[in-house]
Amino acid sequence: MGAGDCRFAVGGNFTKYTGVEIDKRRIASARVPRNGEILHGCVFRHRERGYDGCIGNPPYARHHDIETSWKDRTVARLERELSVSLNKHCNLYIYFFCLALLKAREDGLVALVIPYEWVSRPSAKALREYIQQRRWNVSVYRFQKPIFDGVMTTASVSIVDKARRDGLWTYYDITAEQAVVNRPGVTDSKNGVLEYARRGRVWGLRGLSPGSQKIFTLTEGERVRAGLSRGKDVVPCVTSLKNVPRGLGLLSSAAFQKHFVKRGEKCWLIRSDRKQRSDALEAYLKAISEEERSTYTCENQTPWFNYKAHPVPRILFSSGFTEFGPKVLINSVSARAIGSVWGIHAGRKLPLRRLQSYLLSINFEKRVVAHAEKLKKVEVRQLNAVLNSFDERERKNAGKSAL
Repeated sequence: MGAGDCRFAVGGNFTKYTGVEIDKRRIASARVPRNGEILHGCVFRHRERGYDGCIGNPPYARHHDIETSWKDRTVARLERELSVSLNKHCNLYIYFFCLALLKAREDGLVALVIPYEWVSRPSAKALREYIQQRRWNVSVYRFQKPIFDGVMTTASVSIVDKARRDGLWTYYDITAEQAVVNRPGVTDSKNGVLEYARRGRVWGLRGLSPGSQKIFTLTEGERVRAGLSRGKDVVPCVTSLKNVPRGLGLLSSAAFQKHFVKRGEKCWLIRSDRKQRSDALEAYLKAISEEERSTYTCENQTPWFNYKAHPVPRILFSSGFTEFGPKVLINSVSARAIGSVWGIHAGRKLPLRRLQSYLLSINFEKRVVAHAEKLKKVEVRQLNAVLNSFDERERKNAGKSAL
């Protein structure tokens, strides 16, 4: 289960340990205990079941990076054997989690080192509901400090005890000093995780992912060197609000120049999606190597630079933040939202200042699951739930005014 090289066998008290390892190099360097064995192959093809415990540190990989044919076969098998409908946008570790539940016997134990976000992400909802329906007890130990170098996620040791059928979910923090302390729940708020909702009359839209920010977004210096014209070849864009002062509320032309153009930020989106492109833009696109454009998005659009543009947002919203909540800017320069910067849209006129104040008053930090040590992220459907609440409040106030 991602521990096939017997790494978790060291110091353990057990009768027999079986590791299934796909990498021959790991097998060659493994420390195999006297009562342990390593089988070479894919754990999803390993047929044995009925283990007292299934433990591991499964690989993490986004759904884009999982081979489609393997994913289809694996999901079909897991859905058939678990009688559950899995979200194909889930991370690879969820498949290993499901496999562990299948391999562990009826009163067995599953213990995995996996991202803490599984307790709240919609893509893992089917798995959580499956565990809840069987009333297995779950204990989740969240690491307060990073345990994997270069991995931007909050790790946890998550344990499913199939022998205990109380349906209890308990949460703990593991401090930097390795002390275990109780958590109030999934989040630090008694109200729990922000709800998820479909888009309403006011909605959030993820930032555009044209294919590669390195290619499609430019600094002022890169724009000038490529000979691209503002308005004709490029339009304003925002890829990050990290360096924008928290007190800034309006992205005016002067603010855009000061905080993005003059600071050398990626602030220009090339309009390669347009049918009519200048000679300068054509020359820029031809200079991009196949290696540079070998991304999932570029390989799935024709031609490779023909992304589908998003509408200009009324408000810019940074989905990631470190404390209290995201930065929120009224977008008066018609900048496009890119990547982790999201746009807020509506099919009607919006009270932008009131909406901005509403968003800035919410303590998102206590209502979301930490993405990494300090980084928190809001999901787009969580933002939609907040926007729906604002819209409902506005309609109620309008009704009172009419009376």
